[in-house]
Amino acid sequence: MIEILRVKYPVKLLCLTLGCSRSGYYSWIKLGRPQYKAFDQAVNDLVLESYNSDTRFGIVSIRMNIKTVYGVCLTNKTIYRYMKLNKIQSICRKKTKRYPKPSDHEIPNLLQRDFNTDKPNKKWSIDISYIFCRDGLQYLCALKDMYDKSIVSWQLSPYIDFKLVMDTLNCAINKVPYEQRKELILHSDQGWHFTHKTYQQTLLDNGITQSISHKGSSVDNAPIESFFAIIKTECIYLEDNLYTENLDFIVSEYIYYYNNNRLQVKIKELAPLQFREQALMSLFY
Repeated sequence: MIEILRVKYPVKLLCLTLGCSRSGYYSWIKLGRPQYKAFDQAVNDLVLESYNSDTRFGIVSIRMNIKTVYGVCLTNKTIYRYMKLNKIQSICRKKTKRYPKPSDHEIPNLLQRDFNTDKPNKKWSIDISYIFCRDGLQYLCALKDMYDKSIVSWQLSPYIDFKLVMDTLNCAINKVPYEQRKELILHSDQGWHFTHKTYQQTLLDNGITQSISHKGSSVDNAPIESFFAIIKTECIYLEDNLYTENLDFIVSEYIYYYNNNRLQVKIKELAPLQFREQALMSLFY
């Protein structure tokens, strides 16, 4: 439009009216007036359709969904541009404060923020987070496998007690046979639940090596912290009628979606259990 009207009006006035910069316009001329930034209705429709299918989707999720469903490869910048044009955006995560905890143990930090692993059930991460319901506070304890980012086990409770942690741990131990977790390291923060003698003995009896974060460093346990941020952003904060009686169903539904359908960049743009299945097929077939 500027190119057409510049014979009648100053470029500065046209840029100001149309909401673009003069430097951007002249860069466009210098590049030979490329067409790749022109509006594409087909791409716009794909972005809108993908976003409307799940309004929790952000830039990366929309890109992966379009690639998986339609086989169309787009860049994050392209997705962002069309989201901005349509005035849609992803859910913004709420920032939380972290408080240091006293160190009264000699358990080492074996991971040292190395969350990569070459096979399932080699590195697990466990922690507890709170969930505010309309009729009270609930606590979610979850255990995550760092290989495929899947949630191995989880439990809800109105009390942040030792039973909550042990139920989650025992559920994971019973679900995964000993032969499949011979080299397992279970990482946690310095919460009193995870330095309890019974917890440590349970790990020892089941051949699990314990690892604990440094004092006041939530980043050391980033895998499970990341999951809590995701479930709250994409599920908990979107529920208008969140009560303790329906929380179990809501969390269960989301974790099923997270494990089976939610695509993730770090695992080849697959869902956790899809990635695990693909990895197992490559090993045995």
